[in-house]
Amino acid sequence: MWVCRPDLPADACRENRDATELHADGSGIVVPFAADPNAAVDCFYVYPTVDLTMAAGNHTDFSDVDRMREWTFGQVARFGSVCRVFAPLYRQMTFGTYFAPPEEHERRFALAYADVLASFRWFLGHVDPRRPIVLIGHSQGAQIVEKLLQALFDGDSDGDRALLARLLVAMPIGGDVQVADGSVTGGTFRRIPLCTSHAELGCVVAFGTFLPTGAKNPWPGAPPPGRRSACVNPADPAGTQPHVLSGATYPTQSRYRDGMPGNGTAKTPFIVLPDFYSAQCTDGHDGFRYLAVQEARAPGDRRTSPVDLDRSLWKTRLGLHVLDFQLTQGDLIRLVTTRVASLRKP
Repeated sequence: MWVCRPDLPADACRENRDATELHADGSGIVVPFAADPNAAVDCFYVYPTVDLTMAAGNHTDFSDVDRMREWTFGQVARFGSVCRVFAPLYRQMTFGTYFAPPEEHERRFALAYADVLASFRWFLGHVDPRRPIVLIGHSQGAQIVEKLLQALFDGDSDGDRALLARLLVAMPIGGDVQVADGSVTGGTFRRIPLCTSHAELGCVVAFGTFLPTGAKNPWPGAPPPGRRSACVNPADPAGTQPHVLSGATYPTQSRYRDGMPGNGTAKTPFIVLPDFYSAQCTDGHDGFRYLAVQEARAPGDRRTSPVDLDRSLWKTRLGLHVLDFQLTQGDLIRLVTTRVASLRKP
């Protein structure tokens, strides 16, 4: 029950991952994808909510896994340039469960988490215990990754310390990571800090993406008093100013995600826009922080955004949630690449 697992004959993460790179002069160049056959790192990924049923429940029908494959492919398949990707199927909560009473929400989430926990324990039992780990999740997947970190990495036991020593970086993106005011820990995690540099190990990259104006009632809402929402700019973890994103990456053949570029954009499965958007961690109301993204084309740049950011779709309380991984994908992969390089230094 896996979307991606490197020991399987084929999976969604090893399909064609070539991209057309769109340059400022209007040209497009096909860049063949290069997987690392000797990747020294394992990426464990949990996909977001793809079951949009409005009735509360858990997804239990796996006769058709196209949605899971598409989201996984679009968000993490290109991480194969630096790591082996593991992505389990799981009985996730439906979208409607987010509107259910708290007791039912907790019960449905517990089942989803239990599936991923079992998959992660299988993963730990079948890979070399010396290999570094990258944990990645989006939306519901991010919330599950947060719980995995709390349960297995953030405690005081020898097992927690051993896993934390293997943690290259965690990326629970579009979730609900919080920290104490003025600190990089003290909220969701006791021991695991937010990342403050490109090469720092054993830290967390977390953010939710919105237009610069934010949202009136953003999801998941303001944190409790004394805390603030985590925001680490993947393009510049140490910085506070706007920073150009190195490579927004969009799938061109999406069937299940509204607002994505059409397949007429390019013949390759992906398009990449280097240096087209900028991002900055921004303070909203009541401790809510978010990653503000906008176009940042240089003078003479002839490109147009393949995604219309003026659409009302992006101005709800979810903001640019669907694009969290697409806008920042080049920088997220670079964060892993930089950390792998730091491991190899004498």
